[in-house]
Amino acid sequence: MHVRRALALSVLAPLLLAGCSDGDPEPSPTPKMPDPTSASPSPTESETAEAESAEDFVRRWVQVSNEMQQTGEVAEFRKLSRQCQSCGQAADQVQSIYEAGGSIEFGGATISLLKSVADDPPTFNLDLDTPETVVRLKNGQVDQRLPSGVGQYQLTLNGEPGAWFVAAYARR
Repeated sequence: MHVRRALALSVLAPLLLAGCSDGDPEPSPTPKMPDPTSASPSPTESETAEAESAEDFVRRWVQVSNEMQQTGEVAEFRKLSRQCQSCGQAADQVQSIYEAGGSIEFGGATISLLKSVADDPPTFNLDLDTPETVVRLKNGQVDQRLPSGVGQYQLTLNGEPGAWFVAAYARR
């Protein structure tokens, strides 16, 4: 079974970001109340959804990959990785483990590096700190124990802001 390789390709985790600020926050301006006789702007005029950046998409994709391994639910991961052959193989492996009644004990990995290396198409170097992972058979017996470590990957996206998907994912 190529579980180790498949998990190595799919072991990702959300980046826990903490907000930082230097000094006191800027005072917020006092809102001006609209004229009672003026028409309110429609939601489409005043609210435009901010498109997801490529970097934010990678963070979300990492989170979905973690959830896939923890639950065996592969649909969202496949949707976000629709052109990525190695991602599809990893999802197939995870799905087969769960369909056979097995499970994956995986605490999630953390991104220790997310660096843009190209803009067209968006390409990132990604370092992932991965905890020990245990693959269990239906009867609970340990099938494989994968040690903790850091994996170095390259992730290439396709699409556009708000409609990204993974096109390629490989070790670097």
